[in-house]
Amino acid sequence: MVCCCPVTTTLVVGAILFFIYKKFFTPPTIKPKPAIHKTDYKKDTVYLYQFKRLKNCPNLSPFCMKIEILCRVYNIPYEIVESSMARSRNGTLPFIELNGEHIADSDLIELRLRQQFKIPSLPADQEAQSVALSRMADNHLFYILIRYKTAVDAFYETLFGLVNVPSAFVPLLTPLVRAVFGNKVYSRSVGAIGDFEPHELDELLHRDLKVIQDSIKGKFLFGDKITPVDATVFGQLASVYYPFRNHISDVLEKDFPKVLEYCERVRKEVYPNDFTI
Repeated sequence: MVCCCPVTTTLVVGAILFFIYKKFFTPPTIKPKPAIHKTDYKKDTVYLYQFKRLKNCPNLSPFCMKIEILCRVYNIPYEIVESSMARSRNGTLPFIELNGEHIADSDLIELRLRQQFKIPSLPADQEAQSVALSRMADNHLFYILIRYKTAVDAFYETLFGLVNVPSAFVPLLTPLVRAVFGNKVYSRSVGAIGDFEPHELDELLHRDLKVIQDSIKGKFLFGDKITPVDATVFGQLASVYYPFRNHISDVLEKDFPKVLEYCERVRKEVYPNDFTI
């Protein structure tokens, strides 16, 4: 016969109840903003924390590239801070520091840059279209592209290059990292847009790319000047087309040459001399 001490029983039951309360009844709270890294900042200078630059593309992250393009197009003073460890309050890159404030998430960063640096909006109907197109690119097309992006070994080899993994270890680490990271990406994609067979995913890819193609109204999406939506769309496409060949390369070259020509115009406009290093 097992006899439990009343004090022990009370402690165990209390611990269980506390766990249940914390897990299921405590309302979620947002994390506090981390301490500012750049304490000797210059006024109205954007400090853009992002992944290390690639040799053949400004960044492997479309969201990092989006913010740098905005800074370049609208002549916003900025400094790149390459980081392999620092992360935003949300645990992601990019984030910026502006006048002593930490700002996370590329959407919020864009909003703050628009306000702080008086980035002009398009006419109301075009602005509505541009926001919808940006949301499609960042919240639907992104999850399609990243499935194809992470399906090739070149993606993981690029990651290893960013963190200076010795080349001798790359063949050994690639299957392991691909299994862990690839599965995580797959789960995120399924949670965001659903699970699809390869031909179904390809159909969705073609639909999204056709929307982009049909939206090109001149040199760029809304005429002959780059606007914030170009930064979003180009960032998504460039970060999967230029670093290494994959399914997206074949689709753009075969089925959407007009979109590829558009990407080349943005590349030459924004990065005339330093798209590659």
